[in-house]
Amino acid sequence: MKYSVSGMGCAACQSRVEKAVSELDGVTEVAVSLLTNSMNVEGSVSPDAVIKAVEDAGYGCAAEDDEDSPSR
Repeated sequence: MKYSVSGMGCAACQSRVEKAVSELDGVTEVAVSLLTNSMNVEGSVSPDAVIKAVEDAGYGCAAEDDEDSPSR
């Protein structure tokens, strides 16, 4: 599932987000892009848990895969 992440300004921020999400139960793979402010998460983890982990790390996060929500 793809997420948008806000508030990242450097590679350390990217690493913090990646580490916070990778520690969740059910996550098999996480890739965070500082350039596009996006993150892809693979596994059986709920979107709410991913968003909470990112927010707890100090960043904003929103799921992008919801077809019913406006993307712009």
